Amino acid sequence: MPSCAGTVTSPDHRPKEGDLALVTGATGFIGRHLVRKLVESGWRVRALVRKEDESGLLDRCEQWLGTLQDQQTLATACEGVDVVFHLAGIAHAGIGDSNALDSVNVEGTRKLVAASQQQRVPRFIFFSSILAATPDESAYAASKKRAEVLVLEAANEGFQPAILRPVNVYGVGMRGNIAGLIRRIRKGSLPPLPKLQNPVPLVSVDDLVEVACRAAQAPASAGQIYPVGDGQSYTPLSLESAIYTALGRKKPAWHTPRMVFFLASLLAQTANSVGLWKNDLGLRTYRNLVGAGSRTPGQEKRQEERQEQGENRDDCEKIAAELGYRPVQTFQDVLPHILAAMES
Repeated sequence: MPSCAGTVTSPDHRPKEGDLALVTGATGFIGRHLVRKLVESGWRVRALVRKEDESGLLDRCEQWLGTLQDQQTLATACEGVDVVFHLAGIAHAGIGDSNALDSVNVEGTRKLVAASQQQRVPRFIFFSSILAATPDESAYAASKKRAEVLVLEAANEGFQPAILRPVNVYGVGMRGNIAGLIRRIRKGSLPPLPKLQNPVPLVSVDDLVEVACRAAQAPASAGQIYPVGDGQSYTPLSLESAIYTALGRKKPAWHTPRMVFFLASLLAQTANSVGLWKNDLGLRTYRNLVGAGSRTPGQEKRQEERQEQGENRDDCEKIAAELGYRPVQTFQDVLPHILAAMES
């Protein structure tokens, strides 16, 4: 896959003086980076939080206590807002509780859209997931797709939403499988990976929030869906190599046989489920690392059909053409900063 990196164009996407942004999910990994970017760019920021944040990261924001289930709180929080950035929701792709996913990811989004329209908020940026492109693969993906549909169906002249579908997001403060991989290699507690060459699409959190800020100001983004990736070609093996290089260590020359890796993952999951060893090294981690190889034949066929129809899940050309931006960071660029934050 060709790189999306390139020269950044700079149309004026700064806010007007006094413009107010409402951010849900402001205390999460992406939310904290977005809030900082908005404040630095001149926005006034109102953060919807479930409990008051005392870390200092939201000191330059208005903090509004509330949840996506409280319609009256949402309506009050949207008063006077120029753009809503909606990140709050259940963000764990492995969760299979459809009722919980529907309550938060779908109905919570529906209530926020209604509150935005009630208060005549003109712009709405919804942080979805690239998994929404394949909603039949998991309950989480299906919930994100349903939320996207209701957001776009609500669009009119006075309410102009845009959808962002990021791939795996990396950066300082990241969580998940890649963060776990970094931690374990750093501690020397993980054997070499099997020979895994499946693609792992990524994007830096800084590039993602830049795209979000531009989408909030660009008229062309109204009603659009933007897959957001950096266009680099990553695999589990290339990520592993990059981590060893950043740590100044020599990568082992051997690879763990895939079956041994699978059995170790199964053993770790069993130990976790019975309370013998608290860990996140189970079969979900195994499937995420193995990638497409863990899909069913039916899922593989559907993905091939989407690719034949031109659905490139992390193509940057649409963002470049409509928002004037191409991602400028790679995993290798950001990795030293991620490691430094882990050590502090």
